[in-house]
Amino acid sequence: CYAVTTLELEVLGNPVANMPMALEECDDDTDGFVEFDLSDRDAEVIGAQTGVVVTYHSTPQGAIDGTDVLPILYTNTVADTEEVYVRIENGAGCYDTTTLQLIVNPLPATVAVSPYELCDEDNPGDEQELFDLTSKEAEILNGQVNVSVSYYADPTDADLNVNAITGPYANTSNPQTIYAVLTNDNTGCSNQVTFELEVNPLPVLVDPTPLEVCDDGTPDGLTAIDLNVKNGEISGNNPSYTVSYYFDLADAEAEVNPLAIPYTNVSNPQTIYVRVEDNATGCYDTTTLVLDVQQAPVANTPTPLYYCDPDNDGFGIFDLTEADSEITGGTAGLTVTYHETFANADNNVDAIDTTVGYNNIVADNGDSDAPILLYARVESATIATDCATIVELELIVEPTPQIIEPTPLEECDDASADGFAQFDLTSKAEELLNGADPADYDITYYQTELNANDANNPIANPTAYTNTVADMDEVWVRVEDPNTAEGCYKVTRLELIVNPLPVLVQPAP
Repeated sequence: CYAVTTLELEVLGNPVANMPMALEECDDDTDGFVEFDLSDRDAEVIGAQTGVVVTYHSTPQGAIDGTDVLPILYTNTVADTEEVYVRIENGAGCYDTTTLQLIVNPLPATVAVSPYELCDEDNPGDEQELFDLTSKEAEILNGQVNVSVSYYADPTDADLNVNAITGPYANTSNPQTIYAVLTNDNTGCSNQVTFELEVNPLPVLVDPTPLEVCDDGTPDGLTAIDLNVKNGEISGNNPSYTVSYYFDLADAEAEVNPLAIPYTNVSNPQTIYVRVEDNATGCYDTTTLVLDVQQAPVANTPTPLYYCDPDNDGFGIFDLTEADSEITGGTAGLTVTYHETFANADNNVDAIDTTVGYNNIVADNGDSDAPILLYARVESATIATDCATIVELELIVEPTPQIIEPTPLEECDDASADGFAQFDLTSKAEELLNGADPADYDITYYQTELNANDANNPIANPTAYTNTVADMDEVWVRVEDPNTAEGCYKVTRLELIVNPLPVLVQPAP
């Protein structure tokens, strides 16, 4: 018994495995390994064919045999680049194979980006400036090519690649973080780096008072000036600031052609420009400085100061302030200091204390070739820098007559026996001069010590002087050296004694 049916015989064509494009992913952790979705290349392998299935295998033989099938979500096992094998099969078990390249593309390299700093110049104090972010591109790329950079103010925008900053950007806070996205133009892989926008304040400077200096030996109003004396005033003594000086504003702002110091002015007065820069930030501000050259104070060479030396040892005590008015001529605003050497006067150091008398440190031996000299420095109190005229002040210690108190001068009473007699006061001159020649001195006599010291009302006829107090009296002798400028003198006492006559008794015849 049998039945009959039909069997359709169909010869199917072999499927064709089209070569797919390489499957590329970006390496998010720079280890050369990443997860691939292999099914992303199914359509390319199949093309227009239908009724076929695509599988991926780790070996060529596995693709032929249909073994060693890889998972669709596959992480490469060979770093950076790996080849896997593709099998396309139809319902009849017919198949074809090809290969698929798996490529792990590196992200653009990043480096630490320094802060983008600007000085707060547009509107000082608002801490806002316009930043040209593209000026950081070379630093961000660090030599990479075929990489584009875009900038974002928000990290989410950077992740989504939306709302990129275009053109100059005004910061909204200080400091502010900017997100830079580096994208490889060939692979599309991107990476991020951040940097800070910082607006630095300008230096705080002080507009200086005019720099007043003394003219040099040529009274033309032009002189070498140490501009650095104004550094502290202008910078507020801030050690973080650098102060420099320029002929005009353009040079100051460009920081070119700084003036050499000392600087010789070209006009009087003259305005120059000052640049003050913060060493930490490089921010600067400018101001002006007026240079005013004034004539040195006029000082007169004073007449010598004299001192009468009571013991003739060549040392004396001088009130130096007695020369002040003669030196200054009475001009207001001048100060006078005295110094033992010219160098001290020139450098304005070791001024002599004039609140007490000055004792000369070198004895006056009367040598006119080596006088005792001090140096008076005259300064103007209105000129800020050292500006002085120096004149010499001679000190002269003059000798004083060396006298002794003479023995009393005695006379006999006359016949009147009234206790009064006539005295030749000059007869004691040689004795009181202790052997000195009376012709070398002026000797005068006085009834009181006060008159003797004041040289007032001398006794008119000292060779015939009658005592004014009976029996015993005294006069004062002033001995003055006429060869001294100050008329150095000494005063001593001379006692006068009137001795009574002998009392005679008339004898009997």
